[in-house]
Amino acid sequence: MKLLKQNIKINGFTLIELLVVIAIIAILAAMLLPVLAKAKVRAQEVACLNNAKQWGLAQSMYVDDNTQVFPWPKYETNPILNTSDQDNPVWADIYSYYTKGYGNDVWFNALPSYVGSKTMYQWAFGQNKGQFNNATAQGQNNIFLCPVASALGINPIDVPLAHGYMQPGQRPLFNFGMNSKATANESVSFPSDIACKTSMVKNPSAFVLFSDTRTMSLETPYYASGSDVYPGGNSVDLGTPQSYTTRFSSRHSQGGNITFSDGHSAYYKYNYVVSDGSGSVPAGHDPGRSDINWDCQGNPVTN
Repeated sequence: MKLLKQNIKINGFTLIELLVVIAIIAILAAMLLPVLAKAKVRAQEVACLNNAKQWGLAQSMYVDDNTQVFPWPKYETNPILNTSDQDNPVWADIYSYYTKGYGNDVWFNALPSYVGSKTMYQWAFGQNKGQFNNATAQGQNNIFLCPVASALGINPIDVPLAHGYMQPGQRPLFNFGMNSKATANESVSFPSDIACKTSMVKNPSAFVLFSDTRTMSLETPYYASGSDVYPGGNSVDLGTPQSYTTRFSSRHSQGGNITFSDGHSAYYKYNYVVSDGSGSVPAGHDPGRSDINWDCQGNPVTN
């Protein structure tokens, strides 16, 4: 039998063709990576805004259950409990306050359960505090955290007690803070040492209840004047449970989220919320916007 030889043509790429394909893939990857990175940041920003909205929903339900009284923005100074720092309460203080029957009307203890999240005192029990800053990665609902702040991490210069005290094992690091100036200018009608009520709010859609809070002293932009200029002053007070323009964060594309007393949340550029000092208002303070009121009566906060 005579075997017939078949001519078989083998198709393949030449070296030059392979190099061209690799070059095209590299170009496409270079074009797509920045887009994907921006998409990831945008997703994180949306998640943060969603958490801000959760705080608005929680406070709306809370005031309905508590005779229209808002929760407190911070622990009251209590010599019996020996509270050392209202700006940076440590886990031990939060645990002690709860077990001794105090602090349940502070926002970070009073509100989370309304939206199915752990209260801060629950995070303070046992090993929970060690998981607080990693809760989102573990699939837990933790509305205290901002994904962007978590991604940025903690700058080493902010770890020491004298500069930021950003130590998760010692205290909770707040990514959101409650407005501490609600009754700042109402020393006659509404003394600043009484709780704020919904009846005291002139414009609910403009009255600030919560805002993104600074977690890095090197965050920019950051407007400050005098003793507040980095590396001193309010640049040291990071991750605090109470907030004002001096602690408003610009981590979201040079801006941050604000939640108002009517329950809605919105994004604002930092330079719109905070005075840059070019006018009559000192840098870092309330510029007196009609749509952003830090004082419950809508008066510009002057201190």
